[in-house]
Parts: sequence; structure tokens; C-alpha cells
Amino acid sequence: MTGARWVSVIFVAGLVLLQPDSPSAKPPKRPVEGPLITIHAPNPEQFELALDEIVLDWSSRPGATKLAPAQAAVAIAGTNVVKREAIHAMVAVTKAATPGELWMVATALKAANPGAEANLVLYLPGASKDAASRQLLTSRVGLILEQGADPGHVVAGLPVVAIGPASVSGGYVIEAKDPLAALSLADALRQRPGVKHAYPLVRRPRLPR
Repeated sequence: MTGARWVSVIFVAGLVLLQPDSPSAKPPKRPVEGPLITIHAPNPEQFELALDEIVLDWSSRPGATKLAPAQAAVAIAGTNVVKREAIHAMVAVTKAATPGELWMVATALKAANPGAEANLVLYLPGASKDAASRQLLTSRVGLILEQGADPGHVVAGLPVVAIGPASVSGGYVIEAKDPLAALSLADALRQRPGVKHAYPLVRRPRLPR
């Protein structure tokens, strides 16, 4: 597993609102539309889960950049492919009222697009829904252990798909079954002895603006 490239969580600075009468005032933040989740990396930070977006990612497929599989990305009922590049496609979702329903749509999209990984989309609460602020919730969890802690003992009994080392001292990357499971897994790991930090891994997509 190429875990080293995952052990980072990217945060976006919040928007600074100016007074409405200022000549350079920015528009107010949009209302929060999706459920809020908290990611501890290590300090708690709230994110809004977008219930109307999914990003399909073929980057783990050998030769994907040259093959450009995302150019052939297909939609399913209740979705529409709105952006494509070589290995990523952004899909708009019209019928998902809860995170569970959203993941059902993501699972169906994966089945319709072989080789793709489906990532859920996060924003800072109220941030503009654009490429500059869009982040992806993956199915991976970053784990940092205290010195001498045994990773096998730490994850024993938890729903872990795979675990591999990362390029930081005491660091590991854990694969959960899906992004929503990664949230629960990180919460459970933080309660275990020997764990310094555990957090779902978030990254930016490389989509055309």
C-alpha cells in the first residue's frame, strides 16, 4: 500500500467576511446544506458533507493517466457526470437525503464505472462549492501510535480491511470498507491505548476548474 502519500490532511482556511457596506465586501457564506462531521487531525475541525456530489477516481488503476478512463465515466439514475479529466470525474447527485443514501449511490456508481474509487466530498461549513475548497473523504485512516505500541493489538477487533506503514514515526495507514466506515473507525481508534492520533484521510481532487 502506498500509505506515505496519504498521511496528510489538507485544511482550507475559512472565509473572512467583511462588513456589508465595505466596497470590497465578499458575499456571505452560503447556508450549510449537508450534515457536519468532525475530523481530529489532531485538533477537531468541522466539515460539511456534500450530499449532492461524488468524485470518481481511477488513479489506482495501472496506466490510468494514459488510458484516461474518466473520459468514459457514466452516470446512473439520479446522477449526472458534470466534470471529467483523465482519471477523475465529478458526479452531481440529486437523490440522497442522508450519508447512508449517498453511499448507496456511490456504490452503484462504482459498479457502473469499473476500476473507479468513489470519494465523498467535504467543504468547510458555508464555504463556496468550488474546486478551490472541495476536499475528498477517502476510506483511509491515518494512525499515529505512541512509541512501543503494537499496531496489531491496537486494531484488534475493529473492522479493518488492511493496514500498512507510513513514512512518519509510529505512522500507519488503515483501509476501512468505505469513507463512512473510516469516520467510525477513526473515532474508535482514538479511544484505544497507545494511539496518539487517528483521523480519516482527506485530500484534494485534481479536477478542471
